[in-house]
Amino acid sequence: MHTALRALSLLLVASTSLLAAELEWSGQIRPRAEFRDPSADGDGDSFTTMRTRLQVKSTLERQTSTLIQWQDVRLWGEESNTLSDFSADNMDLHQAYIDFKNFANRGFDLRLGRQEINLGGQRLVGAVGWTSQGRSFDGARLTLAPGGTTIDLIGIRLADATAAVHADNSYLTGAYATLPGALNSELFLLRNLVYNSAGDTDQITLGLRRVGKIGSYPYRVEAAYQLGERGGQDVAALLVGLRAGTQLGKGSATLWFDYLSGDDDPSDGETNVFDTLFATNHKFYGFADLFLNIPAHTAGRGLRDMAIKLSWPLGPIALKADIHSFALAEKGGLDSAHLGEEIDLILNHKYSDDVSLTAGLSHVLADDAFAAIGRLSDDATWAFFMVDTHF
Repeated sequence: MHTALRALSLLLVASTSLLAAELEWSGQIRPRAEFRDPSADGDGDSFTTMRTRLQVKSTLERQTSTLIQWQDVRLWGEESNTLSDFSADNMDLHQAYIDFKNFANRGFDLRLGRQEINLGGQRLVGAVGWTSQGRSFDGARLTLAPGGTTIDLIGIRLADATAAVHADNSYLTGAYATLPGALNSELFLLRNLVYNSAGDTDQITLGLRRVGKIGSYPYRVEAAYQLGERGGQDVAALLVGLRAGTQLGKGSATLWFDYLSGDDDPSDGETNVFDTLFATNHKFYGFADLFLNIPAHTAGRGLRDMAIKLSWPLGPIALKADIHSFALAEKGGLDSAHLGEEIDLILNHKYSDDVSLTAGLSHVLADDAFAAIGRLSDDATWAFFMVDTHF
């Protein structure tokens, strides 16, 4: 009897708390069918992934709110018998944080907990929304806005050796400032710290990003430099990204150039390979996703990417066409640095306010250097169809 009374009391307390808070529910269901040739086993493969998200946001007193977001990511057919599989092993806590606006009347906002973090254009830190699982971090984000300037300070725990699954402690800290008005620039400094018995990492990435227009021509300029220590080696690495666009009637054309430095002598005790950290690389280096992990996917030789990106409205459908030409930044003993070309075609249709339909096709014309670094021994094709529903 006492147990039942205690349970009833807890239920009443919880009900009162829920009534006191303003709750907002939302979610997403996003299946995506894909075809890749070659696949990991060398043959063509077709499969369907699906992301399902459900989140609840509560608004509390003193400009405080919370958000909890659950996520299930699976392949269709992964559970061959749903009657016997009830472990919910694909469920995860994607986000769970507390937001303090104007924390303690100190003039800054504070977010604590598991959260997505997108800095700037996601060149170095991003949530990778294209993947079904996405990326979130455990840590804190403090935001100040002095004189119209926005400054984000982040402190992230990447790995904790206390957990059974990690042998090392790892952190990411940094500052990202967005300057208003005539300056119209973003300045950042990130520090990646890893304690590892095989060689510690204490790496600094600093740089700038500027987005604007000259007349009617949009442009973007960004640069980053890495220094410090990575895996016991000194670091000196560079990234440069340039964009320039123009209108073509109802459509647009944009020229891209990206340079990520590489290393032509890995044995000299210094690494010159630029590390893209926790970037959303799908946005930058082709939709076929051959360069998701840089420097690993370029064998430490860096990357040069020259591209033209076209977009054009076709009635209710938006068409995008991208053409990339990839090369290694350093040959490193290879006969040629040229990796190949990639052609991406994307069609998007907004079916309704809450539903969009997207289809895409990518074809990669691989040169010998792709095979020489162990990535592609033949041309590759990737296609997808995705339904994205929000509620």
